Amino acid sequence: MHSEVLFISKQLACQKFIYKIHSKRLRESKWNLTLPIEEARKNDEVISLADSQILRWIDEMNQITDADSKAREIKLKIRDIKKEPNSRQNSRTIKDLYKQLDDLQFKSDYMCLIIDKKKDYWRACRGFSINGIPYKRLLGTNGGIKNSTIVFVSERLHKALITRIENGRKPNIPLVTAKLEAYKALTCSASIPVSFPKGILIVNDCMTKFMSDIIYLTDECDGDPIMEEMKNQEIVLDASDGCGLMHPELAKRWSAELGLDYVMSGCNTRMSWEKGMAFTFDFIDFADKVAGGNYTVKDAWGNDVDIRDVELILTTSMVKLWDSYDSCDDYIKNSIANGYTFGITKTCPKELENERNLNYQFLQSYQFSDNDIEELIAPTMNEIKDVLGRDWKKAVLFLKGFGLNENNIERIDDDIAKAVMIDQRMINDPFVQNTIYQTIKNRIDEAKVGVLKVHGNYSIVSGDPYALCQNIFGLKVTGLLKAGEVYNKYWADDGADQLVCFRAPMTCHNNILSVKPNGSEEAKYWYRYMETCTIFNSWDTSCAALNGMDFDGDIVLLTDNPVLVRNIKRQPALMCAQRKAEKRVSSEEDFIRSNIESFGNDIGQTTNWITSMFEVRSHFKPESKEYKTLSYRIRCGQLYQQNNSLL
Repeated sequence: MHSEVLFISKQLACQKFIYKIHSKRLRESKWNLTLPIEEARKNDEVISLADSQILRWIDEMNQITDADSKAREIKLKIRDIKKEPNSRQNSRTIKDLYKQLDDLQFKSDYMCLIIDKKKDYWRACRGFSINGIPYKRLLGTNGGIKNSTIVFVSERLHKALITRIENGRKPNIPLVTAKLEAYKALTCSASIPVSFPKGILIVNDCMTKFMSDIIYLTDECDGDPIMEEMKNQEIVLDASDGCGLMHPELAKRWSAELGLDYVMSGCNTRMSWEKGMAFTFDFIDFADKVAGGNYTVKDAWGNDVDIRDVELILTTSMVKLWDSYDSCDDYIKNSIANGYTFGITKTCPKELENERNLNYQFLQSYQFSDNDIEELIAPTMNEIKDVLGRDWKKAVLFLKGFGLNENNIERIDDDIAKAVMIDQRMINDPFVQNTIYQTIKNRIDEAKVGVLKVHGNYSIVSGDPYALCQNIFGLKVTGLLKAGEVYNKYWADDGADQLVCFRAPMTCHNNILSVKPNGSEEAKYWYRYMETCTIFNSWDTSCAALNGMDFDGDIVLLTDNPVLVRNIKRQPALMCAQRKAEKRVSSEEDFIRSNIESFGNDIGQTTNWITSMFEVRSHFKPESKEYKTLSYRIRCGQLYQQNNSLL
């Protein structure tokens, strides 16, 4: 992921610390381990965690209030004492202060266990103790399960935490075990709490139908997966999958609470059973100008709601278990009673970059001529030549990259860049030159494997909010964007005629899109608050083509690079049949077995295997049996990736 592209919500809270240990350690201690925190730190068995709903609950249950400001005060005291002359008294005081800091930041009620053997997991689920604290299994997170890591919490808080996670849902509705575990794990997502919206509406998703050519892949058969090219097939698209809308007033308030100096285009939210992007869109203005002054809409349960009483619209694809509640009020009342807060995990940035780097996945399926390659690498080579020519301004930009401006120049943290900016003659200093040359060497090595500079940027994706509003107000759904179009303010202002769109992980050339930016005045008006995201139309197979993209926080790279634009070969989207897992009312044993089946299930490894097949395929002619077989297997890689993704 390109997390640096997005403005990740500021960590207004101090980090927390927990134990993360191997099951072997517990096994060897007969499941009753004594582990002082000082020893754990030396053994790298303490990790930091950002704040989350689950950690906020634990603090609340332990009656810990205002922990972050207290932690900051203690850190300031430690810093001040360290400036004083060394003395025995100061050493004792610092030691006591660190003890106080640990008491605030170390969470003994929450720990992560790395499972070394399956037998260890079954034994751990019967209970174990660390420093006299008994632990019980809570859940496995998506990322944790891939690394055979499970969350355990103290037995003292276990029942109360389970009650809060369940949040009064109807427990007898059958669900896929692995998906339910993933939904529970949303409470562990790093997030910053924000104020509760003044009115929440949950609506059905915007579903559209259209005809398109596709390549259909399914493994719901004996033997190898079946791949079939189908012409003019009816496609049903969830055009709002994972996204909803927030009123500009809510966006302003949340932006201020997060300490942003701009109104965000959208943010990734967390609440009970909820995950997705809320994008800034004036749906009350839509009611006035498009819906003819009709302010009454239906929610997902069929109840009438006045849109003027709403600040946040969530879709049913965002609230995963919406139908486990009798109404929106039932869902909200349970959430408040169980201490849920709205949390923000990331926000759209203030502005998009002008340049970004490609990677090997985006390039490996292209067929370039020698001239194409020369043109493609030219910006990267020119950058390197400029720095080698000892242009101090180019050197500073090379070291610091995008984001360096007059507002943050004082906070620059690169010593070499600082030295050159203070005195330009430092560019000739042997140590400075050596450091820059080593950086350039690393940059050249990266360029050899496809890390090449292009005019382009990453952005969070959204469905068409205009189409979603049409659906909410019971109007005919048309949207503002036609098939093949996107809206992105940067590219609308830039005037680009055609763009290439990439999304990782990629498997084949079918995953590369050619899109046309819509720069109409109507689009600019209605999307005026969505300045740094990319809005996709509701009438083509873009989501399927981009390897199962949805709108809950996915990002794409857009570029107008002429080499990439002219060499793209338009191909039908790969439509992968989603494997149907059994739904059941899951027991604790079901969750444990589901965890074990998913241990070590890494999509990244699949992507690496696909890349290896590209290399092998390059040794054969396109008309050969070997080439065609490898092309089939490469495409099947996308089917495998999608059927091993839970959220």
